Amino acid sequence: MLRLNLRIFSYRLHNHCAAVFRNVHVVVLSLFMVVVTANAVFSSGAAFNNQLETIVGRELAPDFAITIQVADLQTGRVLMEKNPDLPLVPASTMKIATSAAALSVLKPDFVFVTEVLADQAKDSSVGNLYVKGYGDPYLVSEELFTLARSVRERGLKEVRGNIVVDDSYFAPDPPLDENEKIGTRAYHAPYGALSLNFNSVKVLVRPANRSGNPADVTLDPISEYADVKAAVMTTKGNKPAQFDVTKEATPGKTEIIQLEGTIGVNAPSKSRYVNVNIPSLYTGEVFREFLLREGIKIKGRVIQGKVSPNAISYVEYGNSRALSAMIYGLNKFSNNFMAEQISLALGANVFGPPGTREKGLSVIRKHLLSCGVPENSFSLSEASGLSRNNRVSASALVRVLSGAAKDFTYNSEFMSSFGVAGVDGTLKEKFTDSTVRRRIRAKTGNLRGVNALAGYALAQDGRVLVFAAIVNSNNKGAGFIDYGEKIVRAVMDTNFGTRSNEVSGN
Repeated sequence: MLRLNLRIFSYRLHNHCAAVFRNVHVVVLSLFMVVVTANAVFSSGAAFNNQLETIVGRELAPDFAITIQVADLQTGRVLMEKNPDLPLVPASTMKIATSAAALSVLKPDFVFVTEVLADQAKDSSVGNLYVKGYGDPYLVSEELFTLARSVRERGLKEVRGNIVVDDSYFAPDPPLDENEKIGTRAYHAPYGALSLNFNSVKVLVRPANRSGNPADVTLDPISEYADVKAAVMTTKGNKPAQFDVTKEATPGKTEIIQLEGTIGVNAPSKSRYVNVNIPSLYTGEVFREFLLREGIKIKGRVIQGKVSPNAISYVEYGNSRALSAMIYGLNKFSNNFMAEQISLALGANVFGPPGTREKGLSVIRKHLLSCGVPENSFSLSEASGLSRNNRVSASALVRVLSGAAKDFTYNSEFMSSFGVAGVDGTLKEKFTDSTVRRRIRAKTGNLRGVNALAGYALAQDGRVLVFAAIVNSNNKGAGFIDYGEKIVRAVMDTNFGTRSNEVSGN
């Protein structure tokens, strides 16, 4: 039985990607309670900087570098700031610039396409069947199955040649992560114009019925792309599964996924998402499996290549999710893979294929400049925020956020993509008390020694505020996380005065 679990897969993977950074520093998340309680981007006059200096001086260690800006969205008046133009490592708040540029350039209703073509078509058979991708970051098993079903409904009964997968629309660089070595985890998946399931495969480990027997290990989706070599033994009791995953490529197979470990006989099943080495072949092998299940005979094999000039369009599949829905998942759950795929698509659409990292970043740079961001307040290395070579200032993020909020063509989709305080996304477990719940919409950013928060907030007097703050530090001590709660309480106790105080600067 084909198990189609798009929603479960995608949300688990999103949460998995977000969880990568959960154990890092959250200093500045709380600092932004300023924007909730302040009567408080570009005009002069920061009335509450003395209070801000007091809070920062009391709560943060001297070796912390910090950039902060808080402004009134409607008037653009800066209310609080400290080092607003200092470029620091933004972590995942980099996705603010990526998603704003994508919505501005491609527009919220943009749809990714995956195309099936054929040559030597005759009656109900074809020579080669081609699958060409255009960068869809959300192509998952269920949608690939729908594409296979559409091919069958077109009348195809036999492929006399090969299934040729064409991923030439992108020429991607590998993931950048100075935080750790690139490994098998899903958040280190490679990018590609023809990608499936965020370029990861689910490995499921279930205990045997009796201790001492090998555990049951399966892959989902099933295909001939990879083999499993498992040495996971079932032990007595209910000890949760513990296993290591490694991969190796062999001449006869695309790759072999190896597992070694144990699982208690009474323990629940455990799954892990493992990235794949060659996304296009992975997609092609799963597509081949779906075609076979639809009763279509395939004489050849899955190979990489380009669409033949003699091929004709057979089926074109437009993802049912518009770009706006993808941006929602990207920002709510901080999905690095989607950010990079969308950046590559930006580059290909603006400068022509193949989409590259530099082309995508050029579009994002242009968008930042169009928002009035000075060139010396940012430098870009990649689109998701994994790289420590990214540098962005608080004022740069505030300008992007303000520009997006005031652009009617995409402001609603953009603002709704952020986590809501105490409700969902990466802010679900933050700011849960009734005084601030639902009054912040923001994007988090976390790496070791980096914590950031940027977005929108509702002040007590009803004004919408726009804010950004980034903290960088070499302090990696266990107590670092406690600063967040300290700053929240300090800011919540601050009296920000009235509008007259703000205007006079008192």
